[in-house]
Amino acid sequence: MLIPKHRPVLVTAPAGPAVSLADVKKALHVQHSEDDGRLQDEIAAAVTHYEGPDGILGGVILSEQNWRQDFDRVEQKLLLPLRPVGDIVKVIWKDEDGTESTIGDTNYALLTDAGGRSYLRFHDSYELPNYLYEVAGASVEFATGYETVPADIKTAIIVRVQLQYDEAASNNGQNLERIEANLIRKYRRPGIA
Repeated sequence: MLIPKHRPVLVTAPAGPAVSLADVKKALHVQHSEDDGRLQDEIAAAVTHYEGPDGILGGVILSEQNWRQDFDRVEQKLLLPLRPVGDIVKVIWKDEDGTESTIGDTNYALLTDAGGRSYLRFHDSYELPNYLYEVAGASVEFATGYETVPADIKTAIIVRVQLQYDEAASNNGQNLERIEANLIRKYRRPGIA
């Protein structure tokens, strides 16, 4: 399986935040609007903490969005480093001259291995392109993320926001951090500390 050397690229951002400002304000018993900007920043920071290639969940995407993964060559199996993957949007490659071609969706399948890693697998009958354009000559655009963010991840985001926002939460920081760790445990990729 070809493991990508390039970082995935966000193509289409999520329609909205993984947790709404209203949900956070309700959970934290905030009734005024003076801190809305700060709370929105804390929500964004919490989502970034968990999500994406650098998030502590090891490539989990929380809300539906499209990403692109570039490859320098094409092999029968191409690993998609983010999860959960819902669908392949398109697969393209560029020949030596930089001319772009789209590979039809009847030539490949989206599969997931026992470790939960998704990958594109070209059918045996498909002749793989040999001469690709310089660097990142092939790319896979894919839809990833949860249709509905799991409740335990939403709660973990709220706990993380509370740790940053609420002074009283600072005094209970260790308890809240333990709760947060328990809420996200099952979403972490095995082997990632």
